[in-house]
Amino acid sequence: MITVIAIIAVLAGLVLGIYKVVKHQSAKAQADTDIHELGAALQSYRTDNGGYPQDIQKTDKLDARNVSDATDGSPTGKMAASSKYLYECLTGDTNDNGAMTRNYAPGFFTPSRLGGPRVGNSVNPIQYIRDPFGNSYGYSTAGLLLEQEYRASLATNPNAPRPVQNSQGAQGYNPTFDLWSTAGDTTGNTAKWAKNW
Repeated sequence: MITVIAIIAVLAGLVLGIYKVVKHQSAKAQADTDIHELGAALQSYRTDNGGYPQDIQKTDKLDARNVSDATDGSPTGKMAASSKYLYECLTGDTNDNGAMTRNYAPGFFTPSRLGGPRVGNSVNPIQYIRDPFGNSYGYSTAGLLLEQEYRASLATNPNAPRPVQNSQGAQGYNPTFDLWSTAGDTTGNTAKWAKNW
């Protein structure tokens, strides 16, 4: 009897372990898909508006290379502020109540993908775009500002060196935008993240 119970306990442990791994991989795959969809929405936004959504405080300062910035997925963190700004730009919902005046990602912004207080089947106010791990996506234009500032300096000095950081002290990965989910990681190990770089 004791042997049977021990075998069942071992098998249950193996099944639970495999379940956690499969669940995590499934959530990361969903985050990769979400990032692809949001990236396509950003391209459409750029086509219509002449540039990507960019804010000096919310997106130009946020740097995915800075662990303290990039892993703070809390509703009051820098990632949440950038994600909320991205939501507002892509939907026109500046009141954060779900009333969209435009939508560059049709079908994307469902309550399960939005973070904030739940009111019945909706979220109000919307505080961030929620990744499959329950945290905020990060959206940064630090690399875009760096590229803009470098091009501006080349206009007056053709031999201007490329700076390492933008005027806000951030660097970023892409010269357009960085979009990421930490995939539940809080240590800054970008190899575990879902990201567009």
